[in-house]
Amino acid sequence: MVLETKKERIIRKETFNALFSDSRSLPELLFETPEEAAGSIAAMMRGFWKYVDDCVEQEVPKNTQTCKKGCSYCCSQPIFMDIFEAVACIHYMEGEDIVTAFEQGFPRWQKNFAPQQPILWKALQEDKWDELGALAKKLNAPCPFLLNNECACYEARPMVCRTWVSKTFRFLCRINSSSVKYTLKCQDEVHDAYNRVLLHIATAFEIPLAAGGWTTLPLAYNSVEGNAAELLKHAIAKHITYSR
Repeated sequence: MVLETKKERIIRKETFNALFSDSRSLPELLFETPEEAAGSIAAMMRGFWKYVDDCVEQEVPKNTQTCKKGCSYCCSQPIFMDIFEAVACIHYMEGEDIVTAFEQGFPRWQKNFAPQQPILWKALQEDKWDELGALAKKLNAPCPFLLNNECACYEARPMVCRTWVSKTFRFLCRINSSSVKYTLKCQDEVHDAYNRVLLHIATAFEIPLAAGGWTTLPLAYNSVEGNAAELLKHAIAKHITYSR
């Protein structure tokens, strides 16, 4: 992880504390430079991720989960990541392993995803979960951040990965990881907190919610020349304004 500044540390901690209290306001974000803006969004997302991890741990302690390092059966399906989570992920994407994993994995992911992109996006917008489930079976390329069956951006992985938990025998995950996913009782709380953070960031940066809504990694990319890491950074920059 990139070392956070004092201001970012305050944002992260205040975000975490605010999410446990409806009456406590989320902290203000920083705007002076692109780096400061990205850092403050990343800090807020880290506070949110810590909140998610705590909620999951309280309900399903790690010693009761069958999910372990190196177990990546659930990582070869559509991985949904909000644009702001992507900002946070890229902010911490400085390690060589992360960049290597992404550059190696992105072409295969994109090739597998591209034919289904319009259908998937329409089904997602219309909440057609049966269609999404059927499409998921066709989209089976490994996540671009997967390296040697391990998540190269684990500390900055999105909410959907943090709430994907299994308590059954690992062999069953290999057969069908979706069928053995544990349904969290705290799922609604987590989504409410997520929407609260999403609205706060979108309002602060005057970004239409459509630009900050759920997407998939490949949906953020276009035909800009450059390696995959630079491509992602460019796509994220298109959605962010750095002044009020």
